[in-house]
Amino acid sequence: MINEPGPHAVPRNAHTPPTIPTVTKTDRQTTTPHTDDNSFLIRDVRIFDGVQVTGTGSVLVLEGRITEIGIIAEVPALPEYDGTGKTVLPGLIDCHTHSLYGRPRTDRRDALRFGVTTELDLHGDPAVLAAARRQRRSLERTDQADLWSAGIGVAVPGGTPPNYPGLPHPPRLAPDANPEQFVTDRIHEGSDFIKVFLDGGSVWGQPTPTPTRKQVHAVVAAAHRRGLMVIAHATEHDYAALAIAAGVDGLAHTILTPIDDDLIADIVEGGAFVTATLSSFDGGLGARDLYRDPRVRPYLSETQTTALTTSGEDPDLYHRGSLNVRRLHAAGVPIFAGADSGVGAETEGAHGATMMAELSHLVAAGLTPTEVLTAATAAPAQRYQLADRGRIVTDMRADLVLVNGDPTVGVTAIRDIATIWKNGYVIDRTPN
Repeated sequence: MINEPGPHAVPRNAHTPPTIPTVTKTDRQTTTPHTDDNSFLIRDVRIFDGVQVTGTGSVLVLEGRITEIGIIAEVPALPEYDGTGKTVLPGLIDCHTHSLYGRPRTDRRDALRFGVTTELDLHGDPAVLAAARRQRRSLERTDQADLWSAGIGVAVPGGTPPNYPGLPHPPRLAPDANPEQFVTDRIHEGSDFIKVFLDGGSVWGQPTPTPTRKQVHAVVAAAHRRGLMVIAHATEHDYAALAIAAGVDGLAHTILTPIDDDLIADIVEGGAFVTATLSSFDGGLGARDLYRDPRVRPYLSETQTTALTTSGEDPDLYHRGSLNVRRLHAAGVPIFAGADSGVGAETEGAHGATMMAELSHLVAAGLTPTEVLTAATAAPAQRYQLADRGRIVTDMRADLVLVNGDPTVGVTAIRDIATIWKNGYVIDRTPN
């Protein structure tokens, strides 16, 4: 059992991350034999540590943790993997998924088969949270991605998200309800952070009620007093501005309406991040590309195939959202990678696979491949305080992805996966 880190609120104006130390090479010989299934050596591999390529060397994993990086003379009695021509990087973190509408065990198996070793659930089933917490504290073998979750999001009656037929109807923040008690109830259910829905429906042509300004400020204040981050679904300019003014820590989507310089400046000053989820709005472009890709299609489950072949939104939204990501990124707003998988009763976004499209969309929106990989590894791990993952440095858990080629030059190389390890154990990529 390990001490578990977790997401906490950060002060406003604290958006500049601390300096992250670079990986240093070692020349120490390890002589103690290890034969555990979660102990191994990757030799002569290009190492992307979550922030940068640190060169070519070796990565030693003992009992599920990274123990040495660089020049390693000899390690007896360990499986070895040839990294020649390959790149090893931290397991991916999908910063926007949903478990409420899907089948959490199946979804998280699907995610793991595509190198997503951690999912951040932004409106999900509280019934799965206790088991998820136990799993992510452990280094035992698992076939699922780890999960942190907002649990049930803060939404008002009749507002976004809709209640889907045949699925549980989560509690809503009624006009006369106490926002602080609503937050407290979510914490008691096991929520790791708080999600608030601020969607007036103008983007979708269907006006919907939203929490009031007073309710939003009360929710944010209550969560921050308890040390929890708040992430807002706010795809319209005015609601995004309301969320930022209330002090939210991040936006769950890119903004899909025109934004002005004042809002961008407020987001920068407030230190909020933006999880882009461009693949949610691309009209199925990314899904079709994935489905045709021979590096992807053989590993798709039936659930993933259904999601990819039914995904779609107005492509105009994608272009607006992509333009806003470009402007926000240029201004210095941290951009995180998230696929919004599992929304809409499993009809949008394939857990794991859709992240492959999302990374490509972020490059098209102006991020470099290296910045995109950081947006899916070290950056969210740091901001959500997931302190045992997201980097290839010593003492981190061995959630690793080995790919053929160099995704820091062409990000689609990440689709050509050679091996995935979770807690140091090799993952079977056979579809469920």
